Amino acid sequence: MANNSEFYRGKRKKTAPALIATIIILAVITFAVMLFYGLQKYIVVTNSGLHLEIPFLQDDSAKPVQSDDGEVVQQSFEPVNAQLEIGQADYSNIKAVAGENLGAVKLVYVPASSVTASGVVSYLSKAPDASGVLLDVKTVTGMLVWDSQADIAKGYGTAGTVDLKSIVSSLKEQDKYVAVRMCCFVDNTLASRYTQLALKTTAGQAYSDSNGAWLDPTNATVKSYILSLCSELSKMGVDEIVLLGMRLPEASGLEFAFSSSSAVKPTPVTAVSSFGISVTRAMRSSSTKMSVQLTSSTALQNGTDEVTGQSADILLKVFDRVYCSAESASAADTVTKGADYVKLGKAKMRIVPMCSGQSPSTDCWVLME
Repeated sequence: MANNSEFYRGKRKKTAPALIATIIILAVITFAVMLFYGLQKYIVVTNSGLHLEIPFLQDDSAKPVQSDDGEVVQQSFEPVNAQLEIGQADYSNIKAVAGENLGAVKLVYVPASSVTASGVVSYLSKAPDASGVLLDVKTVTGMLVWDSQADIAKGYGTAGTVDLKSIVSSLKEQDKYVAVRMCCFVDNTLASRYTQLALKTTAGQAYSDSNGAWLDPTNATVKSYILSLCSELSKMGVDEIVLLGMRLPEASGLEFAFSSSSAVKPTPVTAVSSFGISVTRAMRSSSTKMSVQLTSSTALQNGTDEVTGQSADILLKVFDRVYCSAESASAADTVTKGADYVKLGKAKMRIVPMCSGQSPSTDCWVLME
């Protein structure tokens, strides 16, 4: 085998350093040319000569400017301490979207304990001039009449056993208007079994009163639960859903610790209005009408009840109808009081008095027990 030293090795030319130096020089020249042409737009001609003014290098508090006669003067600005202020949500100017093309409803109220096939027939027979029913399907107890498939209803044992869908179908076959009523924020069962949803005072105590135990209206899970129930009822074919207890307690002076993630603590009005707007907006694509029951006469008389948070002025813009308790003899006055807050449709079709004893002379009514 030949020795490696016998092979010829030619001499290498040292061209690499020269090539690198050439590239660097060309890059510097290119950058200088680009810089020259790029900075031309920042050259300012004044009586005192040429000046190069680059925006991001200028001090805005003392920026030289050229007057009309060509003289350069110093321009100064006072420092400003800008602060971001986040205020309460204002729903007073929300656009009215509900309440048009409504017909008259004359309903007989059926309590939850009587929402059965035979029970509904019995109540209808007591009010032959009624065009339909108002079925109580979720009371302050929190228990549901029907066998709901909502996750919370199944998980916390609030589902009932009644085949509500067949009852609704039977009523529709008889050409009866079917409205159902659900209690929103007074829910004894859920407030005790799912304590994270309970309405709490600033002292951290779950709130309850003579009405029952309350849920937090700003809690996202509470809203999701009510929406899931509304969706189920809508799919059953009900014509209208009336939300009862969509308010805060009548506890003037008591503050609540809402679970809302908002940067500003909600007021009763913003808490209730926000819930109502969200629910009606989510249900707008369905054919089911969404309504609310006012439990405060102040809301109809003055437009807004600052304690309970119910505002007829706001709620009548997003809910189709407003139901409210009234005496049969003064039911027409109740409709008149609320007419000022009706922006779309007719007040006589949108404000529904709920009377006991005998039906009133108004176009719409609910005959209670």
